[in-house]
Amino acid sequence: MKTLGIITEYNPFHQGHAYILERAKRKADADRVVVIMSGSFVQRGEPAIFDKWTRTAAALKNGADLVLELPVLFAAANAEAFARGAVRLLTESGIVDTLAFGSESGNLQELQEAAKILANETEEFQRLLKELLGEGLSYPAARAKVLETLSQINSDILSKPNDILGLEYLKALDYYSSPILPLTIRRKGDYNSLSLSNGYASASAVRKALTEENSTEAMLHLPENTHDLYNKALSIGTAPVFWDALMPALHYKLRTTSIEELKEIAEVTEGLENRILHSIDSCYSFEEMMDFIKTKRYTRTKIQRILLHILLDIKESEVSYFLNLPKMPYVRVLGFQKDHSDILADLTEQAKCPVLTNLKKAPALLNEDGLAMLALEKTATDLHALAYPNPIYRAPNQDFTKPLVIL
Repeated sequence: MKTLGIITEYNPFHQGHAYILERAKRKADADRVVVIMSGSFVQRGEPAIFDKWTRTAAALKNGADLVLELPVLFAAANAEAFARGAVRLLTESGIVDTLAFGSESGNLQELQEAAKILANETEEFQRLLKELLGEGLSYPAARAKVLETLSQINSDILSKPNDILGLEYLKALDYYSSPILPLTIRRKGDYNSLSLSNGYASASAVRKALTEENSTEAMLHLPENTHDLYNKALSIGTAPVFWDALMPALHYKLRTTSIEELKEIAEVTEGLENRILHSIDSCYSFEEMMDFIKTKRYTRTKIQRILLHILLDIKESEVSYFLNLPKMPYVRVLGFQKDHSDILADLTEQAKCPVLTNLKKAPALLNEDGLAMLALEKTATDLHALAYPNPIYRAPNQDFTKPLVIL
């Protein structure tokens, strides 16, 4: 059987996701679909707006046969680490033939050419990059300018978020010598648009509507079979989850963390720790803190990720350590289609690392590295639950008390 892999966040699952999943499955001539999905936090450094079990159910209702969790160590990392962690999980699952991803360009050949250049940066590339960074450009902008200078590739390919992730997927497939074949589907709609007026509204637009308590209009852009799932979460108060609810925890963490400790946090570079620590003197909302910390050189997304890394105490050395292990510590199953349970049996048989379906059995299955990664996941889930609007659902240990999603 041919199996398609998709790396995603589904934050939340919308019509554009449904389009890519259905079209990719058809183009790959796949019999089944494995989804690697971020758990409680996403790559932009934000809490997922709905919990991971609700988002898993939405995926299973719309074409996914198996949903695996991307550990927060990679899910909340920069694009390179995000892609490497996810691609490695798909590869070590042993059951995936094709990796499909949405992209703005829809041009796999051009993406592959750019990926080859970026994976093997020459001395000239690094020299130009350093010069542009010294002039105050952000890393993404500087890298795009160097790529266009040294090749015939349009630098726009490094300005669109899904193209950028696509490049990193291609680099990761090459890095791990993965047998998985790449496939890209051109996205519909504008990833950055906050308007709900077009047919394929972005996840950002849907989240903005939910922020403004406009769930009725937001639901028009989500598959109808997900409405009950999302409306239940909204009505009982496990959603929506936003950064501001985590600000007291972030303030506490910053007030008990030294400058030297901040320097060790993932992605903290070149004195940024000073701006972060000074922000607590006057910034009590998330937007105030972002405005205080951000500079021309650092993107908003990078700052958000750093603040999340601080909350979860994710150090740069830990990300590097886990990316370079001989194999993944484990692969965790969030849910599967009951009618396609053979995919779970295949995963258990073919995976090159332990498969977790019941976390209570983890101590018997995992080594020290696996237990450490799982402990971080528990912390992330507990933190996410603390941000639920309704306090009666903020119980800890939900990773151990919530069952697999089986539809």
